[in-house]
Amino acid sequence: MIAVVCILILAALFFIISGFLYGGKGSWLIAGFGTSSREERAKYDEKKVCRAMGVFCTICGVMLCLLAYLGSQVEQGQMAEAQLLPFGIVFLVVLLAALAGVARYIRKAGRK
Repeated sequence: MIAVVCILILAALFFIISGFLYGGKGSWLIAGFGTSSREERAKYDEKKVCRAMGVFCTICGVMLCLLAYLGSQVEQGQMAEAQLLPFGIVFLVVLLAALAGVARYIRKAGRK
């Protein structure tokens, strides 16, 4: 049960971070963006970059909520632990696809 609670806390943190990013005020949370030079940051539309990363954080939060639900099903004995592997693979594929989509969006639409 502790693992499920920890996963839900992590999901809540992702949702809070996505709120900052959707508001356009969380550019300092994006790795490499806040520490880049002013000239480098001027090449990108900060609002679009923040919005794209907010979408990614929301997807991560939703996936973590689903993982917590599946973990609770395993703990209650309603699901075998071996049945989690396909879900884990799907989660990994979805997160990698979302990351690739966000990176592509930032390269194309995020530039000024």
